[in-house]
Amino acid sequence: MTDTDEARRRRSEQARKASLARSPESRREAARKAAARSPEGRRQAALKRATTLGPEGRRQVALKGAAKRSPEERSETARKVAAARSPEEHREAVRKANARLTVEQRRERARKALASRDPEAHREAIRKALAARSPEARKETSRKAAETRRRNREAAKGEAQG
Repeated sequence: MTDTDEARRRRSEQARKASLARSPESRREAARKAAARSPEGRRQAALKRATTLGPEGRRQVALKGAAKRSPEERSETARKVAAARSPEEHREAVRKANARLTVEQRRERARKALASRDPEAHREAIRKALAARSPEARKETSRKAAETRRRNREAAKGEAQG
């Protein structure tokens, strides 16, 4: 190891020990001064923090930031994020959100959705969905319906005889 490498290692070791000995307030102040250098310096500091911060830390930072904003600003941000998502990302996010819900919460959401649904618009959506299906899927549906009717007829015959 050369003298310059040795000196650099010693300096970084001293800096590490000094940072551990400092109070959170002094560390915060030092970070603020470093970030005030230039926009590029702020960007570098933010990138470094993002890499060292874990998922829980990112969640806490997001919650802290959200608490500072009004409900209107939060919903606007959520709308912008949702608009930027691809359909696949949206489906994945919805799936994850639904997985976190309890049975009661899912029932409540379904009840609210049913109450706010426009019956005519719902019928139109069903018509469009059926029209978009392949001939094979339509045949499969009619086959299943016929099978169910047959089972119901046989069950009704059994009850009438018994």
